[in-house]
Amino acid sequence: MAKVIPVEYFDKDGNLTTISFSNEETGKHVVDAMWDPRDEQTSENRAKFRQWAYRIVEQQGHEVLE
Repeated sequence: MAKVIPVEYFDKDGNLTTISFSNEETGKHVVDAMWDPRDEQTSENRAKFRQWAYRIVEQQGHEVLE
């Protein structure tokens, strides 16, 4: 199981736009999780998005390092 590191990206207004996952050992990009701009930017929605993104990456056979 490859270990991946998540990096969060925000727009100029401080809204979460993307969580990018890269391989811990090689630094190579694995996958991006993109925020749906129609979803409201609340703390609760961001927490749910993170959970969803991490679950999808883990289902692909990766371990997310936090």
